[in-house]
Amino acid sequence: MRKCISNAYFKALVFDCDGVLFDSKEANRAYYNALLAAVGLPPMTEEQLAFAHCHTVFEVIDYLIPDPKLRQQAYKAREKLNYSNFLSYMRPEPYVKEALSAFKRVFKLGMATSRTNTIYRLLEIYDLRSFFDLIISALDVQRPKPHPEALYKIMDAFKIKNDELIYVGDAEVDAEMAKSAGVTFVSYKRPDLPADIYVNNFLELAEVLGISLKEE
Repeated sequence: MRKCISNAYFKALVFDCDGVLFDSKEANRAYYNALLAAVGLPPMTEEQLAFAHCHTVFEVIDYLIPDPKLRQQAYKAREKLNYSNFLSYMRPEPYVKEALSAFKRVFKLGMATSRTNTIYRLLEIYDLRSFFDLIISALDVQRPKPHPEALYKIMDAFKIKNDELIYVGDAEVDAEMAKSAGVTFVSYKRPDLPADIYVNNFLELAEVLGISLKEE
């Protein structure tokens, strides 16, 4: 039997983006492989792709390209490589729009993501931007995940305490951030992470929260 959360007490529901709202694996693969090709390097390994999934673009470039000269070339190449060209590779999770619509009737909705400026265009393309009361990207913090700065900013903006916030993520850095901030953590499609709740899709998340996806 799946553990449930009382939605009467919690005031905010905050999401990671990649791996939770979207399956972004192939988009990340295509983007970073194009960046590597621009500086004459081979495509990513699966291990490198896993790292790219949950870190900022700056951390990924530093990780993928240890050579300082090539790294600087990659940063310059990044300025000309429009990530919007790769957004068609993104796949929204099933029922994500219906779930966000239902959740917004109960909670303030936020996002804490390792994405930078691409997050806004992504949400606009898939018509999800209006659901979120606040988005904290990697450009909005001095210390990215797993530091809890993003969640602190959201709690401050929403004027809530840490025990009133639920964070939904799918990576080790998400679990560490939630633990450091002292918030309830829901692990999405990752049964191996330390978490308070485990779900595999948005229908299960709605069930855990006791929220119907039908209009009332």
